[in-house]
Amino acid sequence: MRCGATLIKLGRASLRIGGAEVRNGGDSPAVEYIHIVATSDVHSPVYLPLFVASLNRLSIGRRPDLILLAGDIVNKSSVGALRPVLAALKKLGPAPIIAVFGNEEYFEDEDKYLRMYPEIKWLNDETTSLVVRGVKVCIVGTRGVLERPTPWQQRNVPNIRAIYRERAAKLAELIRECRRSCDVVVLLTHYAPTYATVKGEPPNVYPYLGYRLVEKLDPRSRPHIAIHGHAHNAKVLRAVVSGVEVYNVSLPARRGVAYIRFTVKERL
Repeated sequence: MRCGATLIKLGRASLRIGGAEVRNGGDSPAVEYIHIVATSDVHSPVYLPLFVASLNRLSIGRRPDLILLAGDIVNKSSVGALRPVLAALKKLGPAPIIAVFGNEEYFEDEDKYLRMYPEIKWLNDETTSLVVRGVKVCIVGTRGVLERPTPWQQRNVPNIRAIYRERAAKLAELIRECRRSCDVVVLLTHYAPTYATVKGEPPNVYPYLGYRLVEKLDPRSRPHIAIHGHAHNAKVLRAVVSGVEVYNVSLPARRGVAYIRFTVKERL
């Protein structure tokens, strides 16, 4: 069984800032690559050995600029089980770590994660921005939206359908705001923002795995990249949806972490 990291190359012809295309007037790109390590569904300690083995296979030349965690990093909200995951990630170097909660990081424990792991930037229907290799990157982070709440959610989370409707609208606005001020916008969710990258799962469970958010966003509200997890058995792990590169980085689905080399080019 192969436990290597998945190498993904992404390309963009130009940068857009505030809806305007920015060109440098020359043939050479202002920047070349942004290196990202992304994963989800470690369910530590369940898939911790697979996770560590995959990280160990990353070469020295593949140190990331950014680490993205798309939820369900621990199993059954075992808050302490995040420690070995974080220890393994720190061996990759001093890259910022951005994370969202999954369904296995329980609502009632969110404050514990914030207190115990301040070195992680947690996003909960929020954004953060940082400059990576001279490129301003904005990350919109959220658990995400389900097209159909799970039976457990319907029983235990009051107004869950309204919560999901409001979250979808908020995400569209957050992405729109980021596009005005940032070069690259990343949507980081646990639940899938499209059905395209859950294929391989039984079709009747698609509504419980995600929501066709990307398809419903207008062009001004679309991210450049969307990264998610949750669909452990998916076979389609990358798709282009409405012009958006979407990646399912679920560890069980990939049998390793995803290593994304994002190529940014400015050209005449």
